[in-house]
Amino acid sequence: MIRERLSRWSSKIAYAGLFAVAAGLVAALFMGKMHWIPGAVVALGAVLLLAAALGRPAEVRRALTGRRARYGSNALAASLTLLAILALVNFLGNRHHARWDLTGTKQYSLSSQTIQILKDLKEPVKITAFYSVSDGTQANLKDLLAEYMYHTDKLSLELVDPDQKPAVARQYGITSYGTIVFERGNRRQDIFSTDEQSITSAILKVSRDEEKGVYFITGHKERNPEGYADDGFSAIKSLLEKNNYKVGTLNLAMTSTIPSDAAALIVAGPQMDYAEDERKTLSAYLDGGGKLLVLLDPAANVDLNAVLEPYGVRFRNDLVVDLYSSFFGDPLTPLTTRYPYSMITKDMTGLTSFFPYARSIERTANAPEGATITDLITTSDQSWGETNLTQRQVQRDDADVAGPLTLMAQVQKGKTRLVLVGDSDFVANSVLNSVRGAFGNADLFINAVNWLAEEESLIAISPKTSDVRTVFLTPAQMRIILYSSALVLPAAVLIIGLVIWWRRR
Repeated sequence: MIRERLSRWSSKIAYAGLFAVAAGLVAALFMGKMHWIPGAVVALGAVLLLAAALGRPAEVRRALTGRRARYGSNALAASLTLLAILALVNFLGNRHHARWDLTGTKQYSLSSQTIQILKDLKEPVKITAFYSVSDGTQANLKDLLAEYMYHTDKLSLELVDPDQKPAVARQYGITSYGTIVFERGNRRQDIFSTDEQSITSAILKVSRDEEKGVYFITGHKERNPEGYADDGFSAIKSLLEKNNYKVGTLNLAMTSTIPSDAAALIVAGPQMDYAEDERKTLSAYLDGGGKLLVLLDPAANVDLNAVLEPYGVRFRNDLVVDLYSSFFGDPLTPLTTRYPYSMITKDMTGLTSFFPYARSIERTANAPEGATITDLITTSDQSWGETNLTQRQVQRDDADVAGPLTLMAQVQKGKTRLVLVGDSDFVANSVLNSVRGAFGNADLFINAVNWLAEEESLIAISPKTSDVRTVFLTPAQMRIILYSSALVLPAAVLIIGLVIWWRRR
């Protein structure tokens, strides 16, 4: 009697059992700690399936031993094999994982500078980010920091919702959402940006005990590191500070004492000549193992060759003209994509640097013993150094110096280090705030300062800013896309379907 009832209702009981098992498995994904509820539902489903099988044992036997069962067993074996392969791939990937960035600009890859800083970390750095649970920005932050943690085990991240943990927020003195705190020992740095440059700068600042000084010489109408106008240097100053340098100014007419924390001095495009005492101060500084970066524009009424010649280099009084390699066809703005190997340019491959209105650098007749001079930036052999700076139209003549010419050079003699550049416009605000993409002017300058300051581990390409790519389509291209997606593709699918149906009919 019971078997007859089970046989009559077995189909519905089986469907109910399948539904209960599926519902129990889905509930297990969402019910958190209440594990017994989905488990009970799955158990009920199993009991119902067993009852359905007892109601129609003959049909179950045929289903398990018939042709469909054999096909089903083959499909099950194939599915289990696929799952085993996926499990093996996941197992190997968990222990030997790798990451690939397939974007054209490597937007989701860390810069070589960041990777070098992470490799040099000696002590753990704790990152505490204060975000509301509903703030989607924290997801982007987690993804970016996951890339950081891929390169080092010295970083840890904790996400804190100030509303859920107000005591922690008070402990850190947090007054606004989106604050990211970096800690190493008693050193702390707070930031509010989630870009790579800000994060790397914060890690660098808390991981180092000293902050080296970089001083711009003033008093001769040099570029102003505090100036935000087009001819100012505020943009490059900001980059220096993000590289953990303390940027200051120094007037040699007021003092001959170089600050004790000075890692390098910078002469940035002076327009007035230096007094003899100032030259003596610079010479004494270099003789004592000093580090100096000199950016000197053409036609400037400034002569520092007496300071530089003891190290085998000097500035020519000319204007570089390059007809072959120039920025957007302007022969007075030489451009280069080729760099000799040096500690300053070793990571510049693929980048372009340009120098608006530059002068050239030459070596003296007798290089001092023990000095190593490297030409970092040179022009093409179709260039020349125009010596007549008063004429409006440049024209090559016998008095001009034939190319290739040197625009940037580095010198090392003992502990003394020098970098000369025949242009100061190349890192002015007008250039850095308007030129994006592959241009490496800022990287070249920062790398030069890092080399001077004996921070070779930081010499690399700076973190990238976001690159927005826009596709512009002509009306004809837009029509092609519209017709191909709205008409051609659907028609092709319909035709293929009709052909298959006709052949099977």
